[in-house]
Amino acid sequence: MERTGEPLVTITIPMYNNERFIRQTIESILAQTYTNFELLIYDDNSTDGSYEVTSSFRDPRMRIFKNERNLGPEGNWNRAIQDVRGKYVKLICGDDILYPNCIEEQVAVFENSPHAGISLVCSQRTIIDPEGKSLIKKINLIEKGQHKATDVIRKLIRMGTNILGEPVCGLYPASLLPLTGGYSARVPYTIDLEFWMQLLRLGDLYMIDESLCAFRISDESWSSRIGDMRYHQFIEFMEQTASEKRFEVTDLDMFIGKINCAVHSMTSTVGFKLFAGPVQEEN
Repeated sequence: MERTGEPLVTITIPMYNNERFIRQTIESILAQTYTNFELLIYDDNSTDGSYEVTSSFRDPRMRIFKNERNLGPEGNWNRAIQDVRGKYVKLICGDDILYPNCIEEQVAVFENSPHAGISLVCSQRTIIDPEGKSLIKKINLIEKGQHKATDVIRKLIRMGTNILGEPVCGLYPASLLPLTGGYSARVPYTIDLEFWMQLLRLGDLYMIDESLCAFRISDESWSSRIGDMRYHQFIEFMEQTASEKRFEVTDLDMFIGKINCAVHSMTSTVGFKLFAGPVQEEN
């Protein structure tokens, strides 16, 4: 697709110490079959060579910003969605990957389909290790098609894990941003899921039954930095979500979810320790 006028999509990267992977992330974005986008990169005062690697690219669709001080994940993620020009927004962490047709297929759901009332389009994702090797080729926890928020959230609670995917998986209308409170790290491990919940208060989910992106398990990922706290923080997120009557979460949903959450947390912790490497903290 050719670029015409203002960008239809804003892709934004809140970056911190991603020198090892940011080139791959940017290259995967610039290689998209859909080209009518802007790419905004916000370096959170990295202490490595992330900014220099990013600045080496020469593409008119890119704009790069460097924070004068470290804002932390919540501050930088929110800065990354403040000045979007696109009709749709995708936030990507600085070590994840888009497959070539990701943006094209997600935009098509909003622009070229009869579905109405959608506030979030997600795709399935691949899990990769620091070297880019596929650990899980496709995570498929939600069936293809349009889903009501109550159905999605009750299933999420019962499964005790993130069935929607990380930020790289989603695309959403920029017009909804003023109706949300932005990203909140009050429960740090679920900063992305809490934002998905805000969007699902405003409409339905559409799931594309194809892996269009890759989430990398690495020492630079936010999930890796949370470490062993993920179980307690996901339970806190579940309890907060269940407290909203609109989502119709039952006591049985929570009971089953807490059991599943414990299992997922143990396996996730082992996976991160095996494949992510040493953890690096962000101030």
